[in-house]
Amino acid sequence: MANLEHKQAVFKLIYEGGLTEDGKMKTKSKTYRNVQGVVTADQLELVAATLTSFTNSPYIGAEKIETLNLN
Repeated sequence: MANLEHKQAVFKLIYEGGLTEDGKMKTKSKTYRNVQGVVTADQLELVAATLTSFTNSPYIGAEKIETLNLN
């Protein structure tokens, strides 16, 4: 039977980065590494709210990007 094993995870916050010459929105992001695999969505939401309070850039959203090993 195959198993999935947590390898690593990163947490990425995405912000508005201004406008291009065409008037389209640019984005910028900040990535935090070494996120535990067992962290909950509520915990990530609290971290995102805390970290985004330290910036003037408008917050767009967040992503948890997890890498798993298939054994």
